[in-house]
Amino acid sequence: ADLRAEVSAVVTQVLRENGDNVRRGDLLVRLDDTAIRDGLLSAESASRAAAQAYEQAERQFQRMTTLRGSGMASAQQLEDAEVRRNNAQSDVEGSKTRVALARQQLQRTEVRAPFDGVVSDRKVSAGDTAQVGKELVKVIDPASMRFEGLVSADHIGAVNAGQLVTFRVNGYPDQEFTGKVRRVNPAANATTRQVEVLVDF
Repeated sequence: ADLRAEVSAVVTQVLRENGDNVRRGDLLVRLDDTAIRDGLLSAESASRAAAQAYEQAERQFQRMTTLRGSGMASAQQLEDAEVRRNNAQSDVEGSKTRVALARQQLQRTEVRAPFDGVVSDRKVSAGDTAQVGKELVKVIDPASMRFEGLVSADHIGAVNAGQLVTFRVNGYPDQEFTGKVRRVNPAANATTRQVEVLVDF
């Protein structure tokens, strides 16, 4: 998993190094949340004000309904009160949406491990500026390793998805690995005339 920044902010902490084991949900990187937290407080304040305005407009509408029933208010006055009440209700809904969005942005300042695994590549340090989409850290799950091999196009007809294969890795000369072909690339490299084969093991 390539974990990328979802908000533009300064990196304040990197809590894990390359090779560290992590559990799902562990905090890996923290981004500066000052501006986003201020935005959340502002949105919550606006939401409270909108709720109070709606309550006041609702009370006014109820009063006008009562007065209209007893003939002491015109139909126009009742209609105006209803329009004000409906507008205030729309403001409340809009302010709730802005609060939810600000909370979501605040959560995005904490980058957490999506699964149990190992930090394989730390890309940032404290003080770096993270733009949206910038890669922060890479986490791998060693239990789901895969092998990407290249086969000559002349011999690719002998390889099929689902087929069991054995292979060796230079670092483990006395060990033979067994895997299953997950996918055969549908096109060969035009220069090398080799086809990529993906093997799960």
